[in-house]
Amino acid sequence: LACASAISPSRNVNVKRKAETNATLYAYGTNSSSWPIAYGLDDGYLYITQTPDDANANLVPITWDLPSITGENWKVNGTFVNGTSAGSLTITDSDDNAMGLTQTPQAVTVNQTTYGWALFATQLVYNNNSQLEAQFWAKPSEWEDTYLLFWNSDDLVSTGSFPVVVKGVENS
Repeated sequence: LACASAISPSRNVNVKRKAETNATLYAYGTNSSSWPIAYGLDDGYLYITQTPDDANANLVPITWDLPSITGENWKVNGTFVNGTSAGSLTITDSDDNAMGLTQTPQAVTVNQTTYGWALFATQLVYNNNSQLEAQFWAKPSEWEDTYLLFWNSDDLVSTGSFPVVVKGVENS
C-alpha cells in the first residue's frame, strides 16, 4: 500500500503541456530554422530574424510568458529585456494580419485577437473556440534575412512568403 500512494496519478510531476515563463519564441520554416521572434519598435509588429537585437531594423528581443492549453488564461504576454511589459500577443488590424503586441485590454479591442493563445506541447496555437489553429506565416521585410510574422487566415500566399511553426523554449 505504501508503494501505491507513491505513484498516485494525482501526483503528476511530469506534465507534458506546461506553461513556460521567460521563454523565447522561435520560428521554424523554409528560410528560418530556429530563428527567434523580435519586436519592431517602429511599427509594433513581430519579426523573424537571426539577430533579434538588430539596430538597423530597429528590432529588440522579447521574452514571453506562454500559457499551456490546460491552463485557464490563454493570453501570451511579452517582456522587454529591461523587464518592462511589452504587451500581449495579438493579430493586428493591419491589411496583412501582422502579428504584434497590444497594451489594450480585450474588452475594448474590436478587431484584435488577444485571448486564445497557448502552447500545445511546445507549439504556439490559437483556439478559435472549436479547434486549435496554427496559421503563422512569414514574408520578406525590407531588411535582409528578416521576415514579418503574420496570421494567414485566408490561405493566400504572397510572393516569397512561407508557413512557419512557432515554438516556445523556456530560457534557463
